[in-house]
Amino acid sequence: MKAPTATPVASWTQFYVGAGAGFDFLAGRSTALLVGGGPGLTFDGLQGADLGLSAFVGADLQVSQKIVLGVFADYDWSRQRTTLSANWPLNAFSASGTMPSLDHGWTVGGRAGFLVAPDILLYGLAGYSEMKVNNWSMTIIPVGGPALVFLDQPAQTLRGYTVGAGAEYRLTSNVSLRGEYRYVALGSGTTVDPINNAVWTNDFSQHLVRIGAAYRFGQFGTVAPAATTTRMATPSWTGFYIGAGIGGDAIAPHLSGTAAGQVDFNGSGLGGADVGGTLMIGYDRQVAPQWVIGAFGLVDAATNGGVRFTATATGTGSISSDLAAVNWSWTAGGRVGYLVAPNTLVYALGGYSGVTLRAISYDLFGVTGTGPTPQYHGATFGGGFERYFTDTISARAEYRGTHLETLTNLTAPGWTNVSAGGTVHTLRAMLSWRMPAP
Repeated sequence: MKAPTATPVASWTQFYVGAGAGFDFLAGRSTALLVGGGPGLTFDGLQGADLGLSAFVGADLQVSQKIVLGVFADYDWSRQRTTLSANWPLNAFSASGTMPSLDHGWTVGGRAGFLVAPDILLYGLAGYSEMKVNNWSMTIIPVGGPALVFLDQPAQTLRGYTVGAGAEYRLTSNVSLRGEYRYVALGSGTTVDPINNAVWTNDFSQHLVRIGAAYRFGQFGTVAPAATTTRMATPSWTGFYIGAGIGGDAIAPHLSGTAAGQVDFNGSGLGGADVGGTLMIGYDRQVAPQWVIGAFGLVDAATNGGVRFTATATGTGSISSDLAAVNWSWTAGGRVGYLVAPNTLVYALGGYSGVTLRAISYDLFGVTGTGPTPQYHGATFGGGFERYFTDTISARAEYRGTHLETLTNLTAPGWTNVSAGGTVHTLRAMLSWRMPAP
């Protein structure tokens, strides 16, 4: 390590614009009641999930060596929907529909952060949000006849508060990367289904996970007060490492099969989510002044906390099921990275994975059972960035997408001709310990 030295640090007092991508999860309860009384319908649990995009603007003010205050505005949107379809051959009709999910929304708010290093900001945020949600829809299609609308819950705009937290790393004076989680309490709202003469009541909350990049405009002629820091020697990217991390998964399964010998069912789209952890080991080699290649192996484990989805119709019973979630998985692969700074690596990765999803237990109007738990295999691709904090400790943020093979002729009580597959989207924040070079 080099001797301590006083180093001026560029201020965080800047305007910025940026964009990001990640996951949206809509949770809560939807209830439909006929005007004047009669049968009711209730959906409870995770209503829908999708991949989302965001754009944001903001301004920060560094008020001391360690404290940054800021304001921001952002816009989120998504178009992916979870779809369901069923076919009753004996009754000569079929049905198809979509689950609720985010259409678009905006948030304005503020944040307060603490600089754990001159270029790393940990922050909390709060604000006000408006979100437009696409709600339930279901259409029955008789053979040879026109389509009949079964459910038609209008889209609605809900309003509420947002709280969250994140971390932002400044690659240069004008470019930064961030990872962020937000909880949006959307509260209760009603819509009227004019076709079925029903009043829908929704009580929703939104969970958003985003990674993004920002361009920060200028220094405005200011710098933070010079800080006495200990400069780290140029790190070595060649060597073995071990690490651990935490994050989330979004599951986009597709499932088909025949239930009770008479209902052909198909489902696709983002239908589950979980919180997961990772253990990994790897080896990197710096093959040129700015290029690093490496190999790695990792194991993921996750849980969705027992979250279930339930649909209940007055007088006819209910349907309930666990949601798709990773139980555990492994990945072996490699990565190629470019050093944007001596201590910062931006990389792409690829590999091969085995994934075991959690067993799904279900109750279909009294027909209960537990689905199979085979191991799926498939290719994994992704990327991220990694930054050294000391001579041996580094942190990384990473996205991985794993395309699972489709398995056929699976078995489950009450089901035949079952096939399943899908895609797992994974976000992780990880710490690594680099073994000292011999």
